[in-house]
Amino acid sequence: GGGSGVGEGEGGGGAEGGAGVGGGGRCGGGGDGAAMAVAASSPRVDFFSAVVSDLAEAQDVSAGTSSYSAHVRSCARALEAAGAHGASALVLLDEPGASTEPAEGAAVAQALIEELLARGARLVATTHASPLKLLALRDTRLQVAAMQRRRVDRRNGAGAAALPSYAILVGAVGGSYALDAAA
Repeated sequence: GGGSGVGEGEGGGGAEGGAGVGGGGRCGGGGDGAAMAVAASSPRVDFFSAVVSDLAEAQDVSAGTSSYSAHVRSCARALEAAGAHGASALVLLDEPGASTEPAEGAAVAQALIEELLARGARLVATTHASPLKLLALRDTRLQVAAMQRRRVDRRNGAGAAALPSYAILVGAVGGSYALDAAA
């Protein structure tokens, strides 16, 4: 699927067809996915005292945990880490605010992103939510990037498909390609 992302600092992030946070440069890779260039004009390695991620589905029906409540718990851990470690906290979020009503989820995600940045955390996030894409475009602490996609003809004659090219387009906001994926 595709997405877009928001975040802060140097380094790269983003999902196919969407926007992500990143530094300058082009990230290219081979078709086998074995290696990928660093997406930064002047790469560096930072060390973090805390790394918090919310990257996977954490629903647990037997424990009465919905997808959204699991995301909220991850957000609370991220805020704790940002408060305790500031700039030495790295927070990785995949689709913050997902798994609930889209407008409400985007509002919660925006508040989370703004508070994480206020606490000084380094952040990489991906999203399909237009309000978060717009936040990244207007907030100078954030940078957007998109994974470039290329159109190819399908072998069965069913039209064209958009496949990832593994190139990051810094400053671009992309689409989700949901209809292409469903075709």
